[in-house]
Amino acid sequence: MWWCMRSRADRGRVALERALRAASVALLAWMLWTALRPRATVTGVDVAREATLPAALARWSTDSRVRSAHVLLDTAPGALRRDWLAALAHAGVAVGWSSSSAFPAVALEARPSGDPAGGARVLVAAPRNATIALSDNAGTLTDVHRGTTGAGVSFALPALDGPARAQFGVHGVAGAPRDSVLLRRVVVLGRAGWEAKFVVAALEERGWPVSARLSVAPTVDVAQGTIDLDTSRTAVVIALDSTAARDASRIMRFVRQGGGLILGADAARLAAFASIAPASQGARVRAATLAFASAAPRRALAFQALIPKRAGVIALETRDGRIVAAAQRAGVARVVQIGYDETWRWRMSGDESAPAAHRAWWSALAASVAYRGALPIAVRATDAAPLAHLVGALGAPVAVPIGSSPAERQGIRAWMAIGVMVMLLAEWASRRMRGQR
Repeated sequence: MWWCMRSRADRGRVALERALRAASVALLAWMLWTALRPRATVTGVDVAREATLPAALARWSTDSRVRSAHVLLDTAPGALRRDWLAALAHAGVAVGWSSSSAFPAVALEARPSGDPAGGARVLVAAPRNATIALSDNAGTLTDVHRGTTGAGVSFALPALDGPARAQFGVHGVAGAPRDSVLLRRVVVLGRAGWEAKFVVAALEERGWPVSARLSVAPTVDVAQGTIDLDTSRTAVVIALDSTAARDASRIMRFVRQGGGLILGADAARLAAFASIAPASQGARVRAATLAFASAAPRRALAFQALIPKRAGVIALETRDGRIVAAAQRAGVARVVQIGYDETWRWRMSGDESAPAAHRAWWSALAASVAYRGALPIAVRATDAAPLAHLVGALGAPVAVPIGSSPAERQGIRAWMAIGVMVMLLAEWASRRMRGQR
């Protein structure tokens, strides 16, 4: 018969060809089953990368066999994906995350400035040596290099359109003011003179409601408005000199309530304010220049150098290594001490920009310490501290568990296709060598 007529070598080749064909068909069937079978839980932990996270979230939410999941992140996920992962964790899925590189601990706070002229202050915590690009809905606001020192960057903005966004390379953060400041009164206490007159004028011109008591003689005062030292009506007390001594106990009670206080050089010497004054006074420093140059006008003012009394005092303004203005918290209140006692000279002797600059400087001091009666406003949710929110939702990062495999490696694999092609080519080559087609 024809089978008997074949040589033993030919019979071996035929058997090999049939085996290769059967193996290739079996592997093709396995590939098809692997691609179409229902999703099963990956060995150990199902791992997804940031690029495949949207599909993985949908899969983890619909497949009851997924019990543990892990995300490999390059940047902090947005609020939607982070909340989705947190919801999975609350639903019983063990969710972990890790990053190939350390996320920067960035944060942003936007709040109304408290100045009657409006505007906002944006505080940004960023990595050292980072370049911060700040923007809002209207476009880019400013770029600033973070530098190697300091705890963050503060931006004073005349206006803010929607949320403020800070970008550091691929990392970004956003935040919007959540309240508006209710404007309250400023009380000015001092002797009748140029300094008190122009401080009151500067604040009123800026839009602050001002009450004042100016001492003309030991028993004679000139009053404007009601001197009501209560945070329900007053936001700031400005004590310019020692005439504030008669109201020292009321001022201290006002500060304990959270009211802001600005101490002039003379008022800061009063023993009644020693416990809350940020600094003691050193030598008097003469004016550095004679002219009030618009670039640095206050260099033409003399001042009392300030020496911080305790830790936590913040230097608001320095000149040639000496502190001119300092601030510190007193309980829930804020107290600012200035070394200047004749800022009126700046307004009177400066160029045409001096009155506006004098107004803005005094208004910024008042706004920085003012009791902030706030009216909440509705804003869209923003991600002001992505890393902190991520850790709060999912916990600290953990290493990828041993034995887990990324989700994108499931399904048809390259070695399967290569194996099928090799077996088919081997069968074809064997048949050709036997003279078969």
